[in-house]
Order: sequence, then structure tokens, then C-alpha cells
Amino acid sequence: MTPTRLRLGWQAPALLLAGLAALYAGALGNGFLNDDYLFLEQARRHNLLDALAHPSGLGNFFRPLAREVWFALVGPLLGREPLLFHVVQFALFAAALVLLVDLLSVFAPPRDRLVAPAVLAGVLWYALLPFQHVNLAWVSCSQDLLALLGALGALALYRRGRFVAAFAAYAAATLAKESALPLPGALFLWSWCVDGVAPRRAFARVLPFALAPLPWAAGELALRAHSTSAEPLAFDARNLAAAFAHLAQSLAGIEHAAGWLRSWADARPSPIAFALVAAAAIGLPERTGSPATAEVATPPVPARRAVAFALGWSACFALPVWPVTYAWSGYYYTLAAVAGALLVTLAASRVGRWAWIALAGALLWWHAAGVSAPAFAVAKDPWTWSSHVTPFYIDRAAGLSRDMRESLQRLLPRVGTGTRFFFATLPPWAGFQMGNGPSIRHLYRDDSLESHFYSAFGDSTAGREACRFLFWNGVGFERLYGNASDPYFQVGTDLLLLDRPEGATWAFRRGLESGGERLDHWYWLGWASLWSGHRDMAERAWREWGAHDDTSARVLWLRKAKGSLEDGDTLRARRQLVEAVRSGIGYPEAHAMLGLLLQRVNSKYALLETKVAAALNPGDWLARRDLAAGLVEARLDEPAARELARFELERPAWRDDSVAVHLEARLHARALPANGVAEFGPGGLLR
Repeated sequence: MTPTRLRLGWQAPALLLAGLAALYAGALGNGFLNDDYLFLEQARRHNLLDALAHPSGLGNFFRPLAREVWFALVGPLLGREPLLFHVVQFALFAAALVLLVDLLSVFAPPRDRLVAPAVLAGVLWYALLPFQHVNLAWVSCSQDLLALLGALGALALYRRGRFVAAFAAYAAATLAKESALPLPGALFLWSWCVDGVAPRRAFARVLPFALAPLPWAAGELALRAHSTSAEPLAFDARNLAAAFAHLAQSLAGIEHAAGWLRSWADARPSPIAFALVAAAAIGLPERTGSPATAEVATPPVPARRAVAFALGWSACFALPVWPVTYAWSGYYYTLAAVAGALLVTLAASRVGRWAWIALAGALLWWHAAGVSAPAFAVAKDPWTWSSHVTPFYIDRAAGLSRDMRESLQRLLPRVGTGTRFFFATLPPWAGFQMGNGPSIRHLYRDDSLESHFYSAFGDSTAGREACRFLFWNGVGFERLYGNASDPYFQVGTDLLLLDRPEGATWAFRRGLESGGERLDHWYWLGWASLWSGHRDMAERAWREWGAHDDTSARVLWLRKAKGSLEDGDTLRARRQLVEAVRSGIGYPEAHAMLGLLLQRVNSKYALLETKVAAALNPGDWLARRDLAAGLVEARLDEPAARELARFELERPAWRDDSVAVHLEARLHARALPANGVAEFGPGGLLR
């Protein structure tokens, strides 16, 4: 079928585009986030061929055109400025909208020889879908826009009989993102429903397009054969049903179902965007006369066929979400939502100037409600009714990243070559620390730097390089143990409480090399080595500390310590217990007593000795409970939960213990939300 060619005045689309630019200006001002740094670094360090052969960015999916190729070509042109990347993204978005106009014009009746306002209504609805904020605010979402552009371009070429060019555009779209894979199904529906071609002939026309995704298929198979970070795929009925349920949810603009109605009251539509979009009514043809005399031509495609094509399109492009619905996000449906734009166009066939202004206001409020919900999903569950990457998630992460980068540069304006950063107590879901520190290397423009989470400290991450231990206090970064004379000892003992004995071993070794207090280091190096499975190293460390087996001496020191406690001299009792440990380091009694006596002196050392006592005597449920309680107080929830689980195993009737029940309740209250959704209140506080 020959596409309907309609003349479109420039005023209305220009004002519409200006309104969208005003609306998304804040999103376009976001900095780089998460995956962006990986792709930027890969493009900077490797040439294009090396990057394609050995992708070192993010090995979860094969998307070379939108990752390796895109950042290799665009990165050198735009440098390190995220705004320029966002401008290019908006250009991709605008180009896709032009192709969408070209598609929708086939289904809309002309009026006064201009494209009907219904077409612009469909485009406006599509452009204001809340998930478009994510597509424009996150540089890595260029892959979704490229796939959209490629798929719509392939359809436009196919409609005009340019099959070779359409084949190439489709192949490019699949290499941008696998969401474009179902396009042959959409082309078949076009030939059958719109052009009226018989199904067998339509199938024969589309069949050669099945070869276009072969490069993508080969690359994806190779990636899954060698990559350890490839995303798992779940092809089951539960995920399939959820994929279609979230399709409807995303097309309704609902990023967070539980708070969607409430978000309408919090919505703040952009007045500038409304003024510009509403002004587009000036460039629209005015309806005059009665419906009988108004110039309204019969739609070039019967509504029944148009609706069938729209429903088929949405079903096709929802399928790529099926295997990853457990981590779904609204922007996954960028291509599927084209069907929604078509349905809106059909429904808005009689839109005039005043109706356009009302529609613009309603859609802008709808958009504002969709992007204002302060929540996002954190659990991997296909039936979670909140998107995982919402506009709020992106804007929150962008704001935190900006503040944290500025704070870090204020605290450490310059760092030495090879410095290793270790971050503790970062805000949850901030996206600041990723991989081994591409964002830090980008910040300081030094490829020798690395950064890791504090719990990841060890031989492979720290080596013998200079280390900076930092924590986020809610406002800015501070040095962790910056004033301590022996920071590696403190790091090592922290890692023991975090159940990271290998990292603790390396910290104590670094402490010994840097001149730390030898007795303390040797003593705890022994326990770290033992819990790491290196008994020979543990025994050597304890010999260096002065440990020896002397049962008589151990019993004598224990008796002396008991006498000192009866006299009220806890300091002398602690010293005598240390001697008891030295005479029999593998016996739990002295460790348990030390743990109790140190609680008011040094809570960390008390926890460590209690941990030793519980390890030496697994049946000592009181020591296990005290250890869990201390870890809860220190907000070390993961090791606390493990210790409490061991306590519950030792004490089947643990629910009769009010202390244990209280500890479980505190951990449960601080755990991930039961519904798998992180929801924030005023001031950005987690509810």
C-alpha cells in the first residue's frame, strides 16, 4: 500500500519539540551514571576492533552497536561532557519522533491538507510516557533509542519497498539492543493488516529478514559462552504473563503502582513545557462547521485493521521482556509503546485546537505524576508492581553521584598514582561504586586508580599500593581511621567482623609491614589465617605472639582472673585472662570472659573475642547471642543475620528467648522492604 503523504506545517511540530526540550531539560543535565563509566573507559583505553573482540565494559548482553561502536565513535567527539551526550540522545529521540509521525500519518485522516492533530496527539502521548525520562536522563539508554530508531527506520523503508535498506536498518537495530528482534513479526502484520496482502505472500516477503539477526545471535551465544556476568534468562509462563501485565502498566504511565494515585497530588507539571506545547495549537487546523460539513476524510486504513496491527505490534515487542521480567523496567517497553501511540492517534481523530490544549495539559500532568513517585523495585520478582529503574531512581542516583564526586574532590583534591579507594557505608542504591572504579578514574583522570567496597579489601584489590579508606556520613566523605596510628589493624578487625578473613589476613600483613603493633597484629592474624583455612600460618602467627600450650598455667590464670573479678578489679582480670589465652589459645573460656569484660571498654574487641569463643565452642549459645546482639548494635546486619541463624539452629526453642526475638525484629525492620520496593518519603528518607 502506498503510504499517505501529508503536508505538515513547521510551527506545531517545532513548538512541540521545544516543549519537550523544556520538559526534559533537567534530565539532560544529569551526569554519567553506573554503566556509562564502563563504556567510556573502554572507548578511551581500547580501539574499536579491540573493544569488539574483547568487550570489557559490561558483559551482560551483546549490544555492540550501542556500546562499543557508539561510545568509540561518539566519545572522542564529545569528550568527557555528559551534557553533549544527552544532546545527541535528544537528537536520536527527535529523529525517532519524526519517524513516528511518518508511521502514524498513514492511519490519521487528513484535514485541510495538513497532518491531522491526531498524529501529533499520538506523538505527544508517546513522548510524555514517564519512562522516556529514563531514556533521556541515562546516557547508556542510547541503546534503546538506537533500537527504536533502527526499527522505525526499517519499517519506513519496508513500507516504501526499499527492502535491502530495511534489512540493514533492522540488523543495526538488533545490534543496538535485542528489543528490536521481533520486527519481522511487525512487518508481517503490516503487510497483512495494513497493506491487505495475503498471509502466505506476506510471510514470503518477510522471510528474508530472519537472516538479519544472525550477527546478533552469534555474538550473544559467544558472550554467554565466555562471560560470567551474562544476565540469566527465564522463559516460563509466570514471566511471560508478567511481561504483558507490565506492558499495560508501562503504557498507562505507572512506574510505581502502589503510589501512583498519590503521586498525582505531588505532580508538578512544567508550566514552560505546557505553554510551548499548548501554543502548538496555533499551527493546527481549526475545525469549522458541523461534523457533516467539516473536512474529515475517511481514514486510509480501516480502524479495525489499524487496531489489529497495534495490538500485534505491542505483543511482538513485549516478547523480548519475557526472559528478564524479573528485573523489568518501564523503558524496556520503548518499542512496544509505539502501538500505544497508534491507538491514541485513532482515538484522537477529532481533536481540534481547544481539545489539543486540554489534552496537552492532561498529558503533562500525567507525565508529572508518573515521574514523581519516589520509589523503585529492588527485588528480582516478575510480579513486583514497580519499575526497577524509574525516573526517581535515575535522578536520585545522579544527584548522589554529583554530591559524592564533589565531596571526594574536596576531601582529596589530589591522590598519588596507583591509589586504592575503599568505600564504607555508602548510601543504598547510589550507583556510585561500580566495578573496580571507572568513575574514580574518570573523576581524577588517572587510569592507575582503583576503587572498591570496603569489604572487598584484600591482596588482589589493595596489593601494596597506597590505600584510602572512606565513609559517607550522609553529607560528605570522611576518612575512616584517618587519625589512627595503625589503620590496617582497624581495617583487619573490621573485616573479621564482616566475615572476610582473607581480606583481614592481608590487612594484618600490611600492618606488620608498615610497622604496626606486632603483638596485636600477630594475634589476630592467627585467627584470620585459621578462618581462611591456613592453619600453618595461624600457628606461626600465634607463636610469634607468644602462645604456648600449658594447661596448668591456663587453669592458674583463670583462677587468678576469677579472684580479681571477685575483688572488683576488672583491669587486672583482663590482663590475667590474656595470659590464660596465651597458655591455651584454643580454649573458649578465657575468650568468652574477655568478651564480656571488654563490652564497656572497647565494643569491637569485645565482639572479636566473643566471635572467637563462639567459633571454638559452637554450643555456647549465649556467646552466639551476644555476638549477634553486638553486630546488630554496630549495624553490621549481614553478619548479624548469619550469627542469629546459627543461634537459632543451636536453640530450637529460641522464640522463648526475648532477646533473640527482639534482635530478629530489629533485623527484619532494617531489611529490604517485604514487597521488594524501596519507597522514599520527604527529604529522600527511606520509608
